[in-house]
Amino acid sequence: MGTHRTFLQFEAVLGHCEQRVTEGSLSAAMEYGRKMGFFDAHNSLLPSGQLLAQIILPTIKETRAYSGIQ
Repeated sequence: MGTHRTFLQFEAVLGHCEQRVTEGSLSAAMEYGRKMGFFDAHNSLLPSGQLLAQIILPTIKETRAYSGIQ
């Protein structure tokens, strides 16, 4: 998976988690994501987080500007 796609998926899942917490902080969103099984202890997406990202962003496509394609 490309770095740009990984970043977009991470951001999509983190945004989803942010909407679910009342504290309004990124650390609370990350903690929620870990409790839900979306992120591991190193803040990487777990398979369930990747699946959620695919649902949220079903048509992620790398573009020439960001993917390094020439």
